[in-house]
Amino acid sequence: MTGKDVIVALAGLFNKDEVLNAAIEFTGDGIEHISIDERLTIANMTTEWGAVSGVFPVDARLEAWYKDHIRKTQAFSPTPHPRLTASRLQDAMREAGEADPGAHYASRLSLDLSTLVPYVSGPNSVKVANPLTRLLDPPIAINKAYLVSCTNSRASDLAAAAKVLRGRKVADGVEFYIAAASSRVQAESEESGDWQALVDAGAKTLPAGCGPCIGLGVGLLEKGQVGISATNRNYKGRMGHPEAIAYLASPAVVAASAAKGVICGPDSLDLSTLPQFDQPRIKIVETASPPPSLSEENLEPLLPGFPERFEGPLIFAPQDNLTTDGMYPGKYTYQDDITPERQAEVVMGERIDDQD
Repeated sequence: MTGKDVIVALAGLFNKDEVLNAAIEFTGDGIEHISIDERLTIANMTTEWGAVSGVFPVDARLEAWYKDHIRKTQAFSPTPHPRLTASRLQDAMREAGEADPGAHYASRLSLDLSTLVPYVSGPNSVKVANPLTRLLDPPIAINKAYLVSCTNSRASDLAAAAKVLRGRKVADGVEFYIAAASSRVQAESEESGDWQALVDAGAKTLPAGCGPCIGLGVGLLEKGQVGISATNRNYKGRMGHPEAIAYLASPAVVAASAAKGVICGPDSLDLSTLPQFDQPRIKIVETASPPPSLSEENLEPLLPGFPERFEGPLIFAPQDNLTTDGMYPGKYTYQDDITPERQAEVVMGERIDDQD
C-alpha cells in the first residue's frame, strides 16, 4: 500500500463532493506508518479530490525527514541554502501549529488502511477508482506509461519503479517515460543506480519539470491510445489527445504495467495475500454541533483596497466540479506566443475536443 493508493481510493470512494472546498486534516493511528514522501503525494492530490488543502501533523518523522533533506541539500550545493538550515528547522518545530482544542469539523471521514489494496484511478477521472484486482480480467492494454511530475517522481518513487524493472525490459509497443521531480532528485537516483536501471529497462528520459503531465513536450497520448501514469491528474485531454484514455496508479504499478504491456501489479505482489474486501472499510461521521454562525462582529476585516463586492456577467458552465483544465486546458498554459483570439477559442474547453 502506498500514498498513491490511499489518495486514489479516497477520491474514488468519497466522490460525492464530501470534501469539496474543504480543508482536510489527516490524523489517526495510521499516519505514523506513512512516509513523508507518501504524505506529500496524498497532500498534493487533495486538490484533485476536491479539497482546498490537505494537512498532516508535524511529528518526529517529519523532523527527521527535514534533517536528512537539509543534509542532502548541503551536499548537493556548495552554497548554503538561505532557508533550509538547522536553526530554521528548530524554530519551525517549536512553532508548529495544530488544531485548537474543541475545534469544529464539518465531518470525519474514516479509511481503514489495513483493508486497503492497490487502487487505480480512471479512466479519465480521479473520481472513478477501482481496486487493481478488478482491472486484471479482461486485461487493459496500454501504449504509454509515465513516471513524471511533482506528485510521484521523488527518489523513493524512482527506486520503487527500478525495483520492479531490474533485469526486465519495457514491453514491445509500449513507451515508458521518466522524469525526476528535480535535478537533485535525479542526481540522487543516479547515485543509487535506480536511474540507470530504468534506462536499461528501456525507459525514455525527460528533463525535470512539467511535461506530459500537463500535455507539453514529447510522449503525449495520441488519439485512441491508453496510458497509465503516476501523475496527479488524468482529466480528458490533460495528457494529450481528448480521445485518449488515462489511468493513474502508484510508481510500482506503472512500472509493472510498462513491463507487461497491460495494467497490472508487480510480480512481487501476491494477490492472494491482499485483504479480501470488495472495498476498504470507510465511513463518514457528521459532526453533531453546528459551526459558529457568522456575523459582522466575527468576520475578518477586508485587506486595504480589497473590494467589498464583485460585479460582472455570469457564465453558465454545464458541468459539476469544473476543473482548472476545463476552464483553460493546461497544454496551452506555457505557450508564450498564444494570441488572445486563440485563448478565446480554447477557454472553458469550448473547442478542446476539436484539438489534434
